[in-house]
Amino acid sequence: IESSLKMNTDFIVSKAERHFYNCDYANCFKLTSLIMEEDPFHSDCLPIHISCLIELKKTNSLFHLAHKLVELYPEWVVAWFAVGCYYYMVSKHDSARRYLSKATQLDRVFCPAWLAYGHSFALENEHDQAMAAYFKAFQLMKGCHLPLLYIGVEYGLTNNLKLAEQFFTQALEIAPKDPFVLHELGITCFQNQDYNGAEKYFEKALIEVKTVHGSVLSSKWESLLNNLGHTARKLKKYPESLSYHQQALVLIPMSASTYSAIGYVQALQGDLVEAVEAFHKALSFP
Repeated sequence: IESSLKMNTDFIVSKAERHFYNCDYANCFKLTSLIMEEDPFHSDCLPIHISCLIELKKTNSLFHLAHKLVELYPEWVVAWFAVGCYYYMVSKHDSARRYLSKATQLDRVFCPAWLAYGHSFALENEHDQAMAAYFKAFQLMKGCHLPLLYIGVEYGLTNNLKLAEQFFTQALEIAPKDPFVLHELGITCFQNQDYNGAEKYFEKALIEVKTVHGSVLSSKWESLLNNLGHTARKLKKYPESLSYHQQALVLIPMSASTYSAIGYVQALQGDLVEAVEAFHKALSFP
């Protein structure tokens, strides 16, 4: 069946979307670029393509795309979504919110604009406004776990761990293998000092990530490896803890917090010379 659908654009969009949810942005971008060449205004592909440009930090490409869309289709919701995403990407959050708000007014049920609108508030710790946007997305995106995940994150940031856990659990029921949800549940357990529970969720998340990406992880998962390291340290599994932090260093080599964590574990093990060296390295990074 797949071979007969190979050139079907809707099928390619679905594959691209799957790659996007798996954080495989390079393959997602390949597929969306393919469709953009054939049909530059494919309404289902454009939101994924725009999201992919943000993840890959292709600012210029997004600027040109947004400019072209607004010029040709000023009444189209995707055009203003693209403009809002560009400003979000360059950290001009007031402008981002203005254009994303315009997108939500042009089409009240265009879900990507509500999610991006929420993100623009979340980045500036405007938790209430972020949650209002995510709740709106949740009403519109029945059967999608992402709004639940983001609502849970906001509750976690405001120290409302009970509600955060509730939303993560709901998200997990919809997407039981999503590593982001498993990771967030692990963080909630860690904050509740349930280190065994945290370890269980973090390890599950790592298994799911490796199932998709193999052993070569993207830098996005550095925090997961470091969190596994912190959890192993709390459980007094010092060699495992060091191993996870060292794996995190491979993903982001010049990280002061990772070197600090390594130094702390080495100090607990009594390897004071190595600990001092790790702390010196931590201090040398901004």
